Amino acid sequence: MFGIKELCSVCQKEIQPGEEVWIRMKYPSKRGMTEIKAFLHQEAQFVCMDCFEKTKNESNATVLFSKY
Repeated sequence: MFGIKELCSVCQKEIQPGEEVWIRMKYPSKRGMTEIKAFLHQEAQFVCMDCFEKTKNESNATVLFSKY
């Protein structure tokens, strides 16, 4: 669990600590306390800013978020 490495869902680049990213996730159905990195690892899809900027102007946003 401590060695979690997140990857960009588009280019597979490793997300570095402190790097700005876009995240797609469903709103949690329950309340509670959790370890945020573990929660995001299981529930979210990461997109690095480089990939987001490349596809921001495209009309087809499914390129970024094909999981949902």
